[in-house]
Amino acid sequence: MIERIDELFADNGLLSKHISGYTSRTQQLEMARQVGEALTHGDILIAEAGTGTGKTFAYLAPAMLSGQKVFISTGTKNLQDQLFNKDLPKLREVLSVPLKTALLKGRSNYLCHHRLELAESEPGQQYHQHTLQTLREWSGKTTTGDLSETDLLEENSPLWPKVTSTVDNCLGQQCPQYDECFIVEARRKAQEADIVVVNHHLLMSDMALKSSGQGEVLPDADAYIIDEAHQLPAIASQFLGHRVSSHQIQELSRDSIREMEAEATDMNDIRTAAEQLDNRLHQFNLSLGEHEQRVPWQPVLEKSQDIIEKLDILLESLEKLEIQLDAASERGRGLEQCHQRCQDLIEHLSIFQQNEQTDLVLWLDNRSSSFILHATPQEVSQYFQAWIKDKPQAWVFTSATLTVAGKFNNFTHQLGLEDPVTASWQSPFDYGKQSLLYMPTIPVEPSNPNYNSHVAEVAKSVIEHSQGRIFLLFTSYKAMHEVAEALKESDYPVLVQGSGAKTQLLEEFRSHGNAILLGTNSFWEGVDVRGEALSCVLIDKIPFASPGDPVLEARINDLKERGGNPFRTIQIPAAVIQLKQGIGRLIRDTHDSGVLVLCDPRFLSKPYGKVFMRSLPPMPISQNIEDVETFFASRV
Repeated sequence: MIERIDELFADNGLLSKHISGYTSRTQQLEMARQVGEALTHGDILIAEAGTGTGKTFAYLAPAMLSGQKVFISTGTKNLQDQLFNKDLPKLREVLSVPLKTALLKGRSNYLCHHRLELAESEPGQQYHQHTLQTLREWSGKTTTGDLSETDLLEENSPLWPKVTSTVDNCLGQQCPQYDECFIVEARRKAQEADIVVVNHHLLMSDMALKSSGQGEVLPDADAYIIDEAHQLPAIASQFLGHRVSSHQIQELSRDSIREMEAEATDMNDIRTAAEQLDNRLHQFNLSLGEHEQRVPWQPVLEKSQDIIEKLDILLESLEKLEIQLDAASERGRGLEQCHQRCQDLIEHLSIFQQNEQTDLVLWLDNRSSSFILHATPQEVSQYFQAWIKDKPQAWVFTSATLTVAGKFNNFTHQLGLEDPVTASWQSPFDYGKQSLLYMPTIPVEPSNPNYNSHVAEVAKSVIEHSQGRIFLLFTSYKAMHEVAEALKESDYPVLVQGSGAKTQLLEEFRSHGNAILLGTNSFWEGVDVRGEALSCVLIDKIPFASPGDPVLEARINDLKERGGNPFRTIQIPAAVIQLKQGIGRLIRDTHDSGVLVLCDPRFLSKPYGKVFMRSLPPMPISQNIEDVETFFASRV
């Protein structure tokens, strides 16, 4: 395999002959060899590859040449689609290897024939009738049923959950349209394929099913390659616990009535119990209040006797419905499934009723008219240890951001990985020539109420020299909007996260060529703008996670009780990874150049600032705005 890898990535190799503009990179070749060794010997490899390394081809090529069944997991569905539709076909053509590939997503991404039929017959759908009709027509043309292939539905459309299935409401082999099921077909292709492209959410969902003893969704594989691996611990936490949402309970009530009407018309007590459950759910929802918040559950209970009472009543209603569904469960698969769902909800909701010490973090995500109760594991390392032990195949974890000050300790600890092979390759970009790090002197700490106005002034002075062409990344919506207000009279187009869809804003930013884009959260990573349209990135503060996050708060408190230092062990490493992701937006190509602006004075004034500085690319540093002016002037 190594010889084929060398032929592929070498100067005047296969890639340079088939892909216009391709240049051989030592880092890419070395990474490909390392991945090849891991696949051959069944190693656990953690590979950090700086921006521009070409890590996608560096792991795809060995996977395709290995002769093994390989699962490749990505952080987002967009990257998943890019891998499957662009990168894999291109590399397969270059290598001329006869292998089968498959794309597999979670069931909520596929149109469900049965659910579409139910939605069409549901009263009150007149408003959506045209969309449903168009979906019906599309369902006869598509070969995959993957809703990302069509723009008929927005992901936040109320129709989306009505025309897709969940684990809860899927009828499985007893579905009248099982033979035409898009999910069944996608899984069949995955079973037969050599390379299967999944995403972290599906991989972790499968892991959660395995951990609970409920079987698996994914077929067995010889090797697993995890791209954007820095996202994995957080996504794993979502799936390896429990959650109960108001939407789940509403769906259960509605489906119970629907199945009763279809399979047990003589058992009207089901309708009575379901309607009562709806009423009790509404009362419990009201008791939580309308204030949107993410808070630990225990203080919520301690603060309100009314919430305790309403929770007890809600559980009683679920138990009454369970009795009725139990009696009817033999009438049909739909009622049997509703019964199982009801039992699961009772089990999971009871956790929030009991005042017992567990290793789960109980917390509430309250919205204006809905809620989600979460039971999240404090740590996921034990699950990963068990999973990898159960699947002793090759594992490759890769990302541009896995190290903190050059060390992998934080990542290996989070996943409980023992004695892995580690390797790191710096970006091939010449940051010394292509970039400048500007660290302005801001006279106040970020906690000062006037801090954002200072950031706005820094932004104005930088924008004057960059002529727009800037991303401003913030750690809070409040800061973003305050600075956006200060920039609204700018001579350049100002685009603010929330004023449109992310893809739309990015397209506008590219097309203007001189715009100012302000964003937070999702804009810190996965954004690729090449060329002069993005020539500057400003970061307002060190991206420490909010200590008010319930799971983070629990982990901090737990580590304190064990005598540890959560600031050094948890908060700094997470902030370093986030910072590196934000910085990675600046230089995306060998021809790119730009200025990075770090506003936070703590980078230089606090002892922990050195950890962050050691994690930055090797950029020239200045505290003089004149150097920013000179940098941009030299590139006119």
